[in-house]
Amino acid sequence: MLEPRTAVRLGVAALAVAGLMTLLVLADPLHPENLAPLDTWWHDLALAPTGFGHALARGMAVLGGDPMTTAVRLGVAAWLAFRRRWVDLAAWVVAAVVADLLVTTIKTQTGRMRPDGSDLRSFPSGHAKAAAQIAVGLALMIAPTTSHRATVWGAAAAWIAVMSWSRTALDAHFLSDVIAGALIGGGVALVAWGVAHRERTPRSAATYDPQT
Repeated sequence: MLEPRTAVRLGVAALAVAGLMTLLVLADPLHPENLAPLDTWWHDLALAPTGFGHALARGMAVLGGDPMTTAVRLGVAAWLAFRRRWVDLAAWVVAAVVADLLVTTIKTQTGRMRPDGSDLRSFPSGHAKAAAQIAVGLALMIAPTTSHRATVWGAAAAWIAVMSWSRTALDAHFLSDVIAGALIGGGVALVAWGVAHRERTPRSAATYDPQT
């Protein structure tokens, strides 16, 4: 089981990496240092899938849009309230609100053009942020209740990866956009859950030391 303190540390590390990426984009939105070569390589590799790939990417765009993610967030919140899981509910709501605020603020400050040139709200990806916040948040609540923890976390990682890929395949985002969005969504979910549960973790008894 993931300990609250470990969750906070992982979340802070993820947010720190996203923060560094943000500074690089702020310095040069068009060709951020150390990110442009990676973005260019992935853009040429992942762009414009055909057949099933294109259909999957379009479907993920719908599933990761505001209407669907809002419905999922509200549904999970209602279920947690019904079960009276107030600590999990608080962490879930805080993670959703903070992740949205962070991404919206960063988007307006960076003003990075999307690869298809449609607008100046490319960095970071809102779809990747929402996918990571929801997937990581659910995994944190479900994993402790099952013996199939690896499967739960694997499914969460797969959902984030496919959602992130779909945004680059549709030329809506650069690779660095979706990485930063996923780090923000997942990082905030980890920190919120870890902070909310830190007081619920029983303090271990003092370790016996034969030298004393």
